[in-house]
Amino acid sequence: MSSSFREAFRGFGWELLEGIRQTADERISDAEFEERILGIEKSTISMIEVGVDEEQIIRMLQKHWDLRLSEARAFVKNCKNCT
Repeated sequence: MSSSFREAFRGFGWELLEGIRQTADERISDAEFEERILGIEKSTISMIEVGVDEEQIIRMLQKHWDLRLSEARAFVKNCKNCT
């Protein structure tokens, strides 16, 4: 019975550890994503404040942040409401 019990739970510790690692990785990914969004917002607001043309801001966001056109436009629109 002891050997069958051990066999049934073999690898259980590794599965538990993998689950913990996956949860930690998800939290790190979420934090990285939030930091990226904050960076894009700060960049956008800065360009708006110094008077950069809206189309130039959109091009810069696409070039340096690898955003889609619709994403870049959304950031400009949202950040204009913040200033």
